[in-house]
Amino acid sequence: MLVAGYERDFNESLQYWRTRFVVVPTKEPPNLNTGPGGERLNDEEIRLLGIEKLAELFTKIRWQPSEERINNPAPPIRFLPTTLDPAASVLDESLMDQLDQIHAQGPLKKKIKSEWEIGDLPPAMIVKAMREEDGVPIRYYQWHRNQYPNSFIGHEFVSWLVREFNDVTSRAQAAEWGARLLEQGFFEHCRGQHGFLDG
Repeated sequence: MLVAGYERDFNESLQYWRTRFVVVPTKEPPNLNTGPGGERLNDEEIRLLGIEKLAELFTKIRWQPSEERINNPAPPIRFLPTTLDPAASVLDESLMDQLDQIHAQGPLKKKIKSEWEIGDLPPAMIVKAMREEDGVPIRYYQWHRNQYPNSFIGHEFVSWLVREFNDVTSRAQAAEWGARLLEQGFFEHCRGQHGFLDG
C-alpha cells in the first residue's frame, strides 16, 4: 500500500512488517558496471546502484490522483541497506533514526527561508555550509567492517543540495555539483576508488 501510494503515513503497525518483492530480471543484464568516471564497480556496488534504480522506478510508477500529483508530489522511495535480519533491524537505533528522518522529511522541498544560489557561492562556502548543524550528516560510517571517520553518503549530500539551493532543481544537477567539488579536492571517496555517486 505504501509503495502504491494508497497509504501515506508510516504508522506504528507498519514498522514491524516484513515485505518481499520479486524482481524479474531482463534478458540482457543492465550496463551498470562502470561509475561516473569510468571506474569499474564491483558486484556489491552494482547491486547497490541497482537498488537505487529500482527505488526510482517504484517512485515513477507509484499511483497518485492527478490533482495530488501536481500539488503534492509523492516523496521519492528509498531503500535502506542493512546486513541485519528483520528482527534485529528494528532494534538498530541508527537504522530506525534514518527511517524516521526519511518519513519526517517527506518530499524533497526547498527550505522556505533559503535564498542561497549555488552558482553565487565559492566552493569553500558550500563545503562550510554542508558542515553546519542542519547540513549533511558527517559521521563515522562502516563499509565491510572498516570505519571511515568524517564521511558522508552521496545520496544525503545530493538531497541536501536540492533542499538548500534555489538554483539546484534536480538530483542529476546536484550530482554534477558533487562531482565538481570532488574534482576540486574538497572531499574524496573514502577508499579513493570512485567519482561522486548519488547513492
